[in-house]
Amino acid sequence: MAASAITSAVMTSQSLCSLQTVAHGPSVTSSSCSTSSGSQVSASNAPFLGGLQLRRNAAASRRSSSTQQELRRNRLAALHVSAKKNDTPLSSTKVDVEEKSDEPLRIFEGSPVEKFFRPESERRPEAGNTDPNSVMKFDGPAPETINSRLAMLGLTWALVSEVVTGQSLIQQVTEGKGLIWFLFVAPIIIGATLIPIFSRGESPDSRKAGPFDAKAERWNGRAAMIGLVSLIATEQLFVKGPLLGFIHNSTNF
Repeated sequence: MAASAITSAVMTSQSLCSLQTVAHGPSVTSSSCSTSSGSQVSASNAPFLGGLQLRRNAAASRRSSSTQQELRRNRLAALHVSAKKNDTPLSSTKVDVEEKSDEPLRIFEGSPVEKFFRPESERRPEAGNTDPNSVMKFDGPAPETINSRLAMLGLTWALVSEVVTGQSLIQQVTEGKGLIWFLFVAPIIIGATLIPIFSRGESPDSRKAGPFDAKAERWNGRAAMIGLVSLIATEQLFVKGPLLGFIHNSTNF
């Protein structure tokens, strides 16, 4: 059916060209006939076969992809931030941000969460991307940093408090003053993390003091988050009380 329609369109176009040739002469109408015939065939191809439309869409997609790659290259080039010793507090800890590949995190490639991960240049506040939605996304610079710092502080305080009070982590929150202390400390940690990002466009990777850098903080924070969950599960399911309660009982705090 599609082939017959295309053939009919070509025959109609050729008939019109023949009439124009009789009326105006072959020299005047030859180019217009060829153009008209081509446009007729193209128009008939688009609704039936979609060939020309697909090619146009593919070309537009390539142009859009090229533009996006160029923007990402420009953003990646902006990641190399020189330390401005006079314009930042604790200038001795300021370091250049390491330039990384402008590719999404491939560890989640093909999984349902792949759409949440962005190229390096789109996640970095050093590239000028300090929009709150971008900073607080799952792969942004703020969420893991905040959770890691709270987890490290929380796990340390929970274990110390177990030795001093003899209460498990859940008991510290429900019966003791653990929740009050958390509500007091959490805004301080959150503010200390977000202020450098929004005010100076600094990610945690832009600071280093001896062995303390962003990579060490991330790994320690991840371990602390796992440790908190493990501590709660161990105390509630197995120990049925504080994990370090024996130290409290032996030292008579």
